[in-house]
Amino acid sequence: MGPLSSFDNEKEAQKYLLEQLSFKYGEEFEIVKQSEDDYEEYPTKNAYSTRLISKDNPDYQFSAWTVSSGEMKDNYAASFFASQAEHIAESICENKDYLIDYKVQLNAPVTDKKWSRDSDFEKYISESGAYNRIDSTMQAGMTNEQYANQIYDLLDSLYETNTGFELRVDNKVEDTNELIFMYNYDPNDEQLIKPDKERIIEMIESELRTNNLLNDGSQQQQ
Repeated sequence: MGPLSSFDNEKEAQKYLLEQLSFKYGEEFEIVKQSEDDYEEYPTKNAYSTRLISKDNPDYQFSAWTVSSGEMKDNYAASFFASQAEHIAESICENKDYLIDYKVQLNAPVTDKKWSRDSDFEKYISESGAYNRIDSTMQAGMTNEQYANQIYDLLDSLYETNTGFELRVDNKVEDTNELIFMYNYDPNDEQLIKPDKERIIEMIESELRTNNLLNDGSQQQQ
């Protein structure tokens, strides 16, 4: 059987997607069986999305999506630039003594555009929509004003990198979903207003109110 030109079921969708990725990048890929696997049937076309790895780069998982009409999108190219992009934010965070812990990961939307390892890094970062997600932890027990001062300083340094980022801040040593601050920055968004310290305090207070509401709700359910 030759290459598929479309698909009518999940098994064919998997084969089709693997063939399209191999043609696009010249590598062999493998589907990672997870709950993200999703096959949907529509009146005019079917859609399939999943998580994959390259057999040449098995440590990096990425997302891909395709429809039976022929469109295919993925974010595999982020793996080409992850170490270089993440280093930009890591070099900022490692010099901030008030950060107890941090983790940086490059995220990118799926796209039909083909990027290669030889693509220009600056062009990829500015045009692909890729951004660094920064999960950071600050000392517990400080006032909102103290947190705002540190967050403002961290944001100011991150702005200077001229790269997109999503900054998440918590104040707990253990793993937690309770944030005290979250902010998304896109250097290409000319309408974006950078928060001052007063606005950062308001954002912290909003996050804390949300945390309290969620905690109260979970306690009532117990």
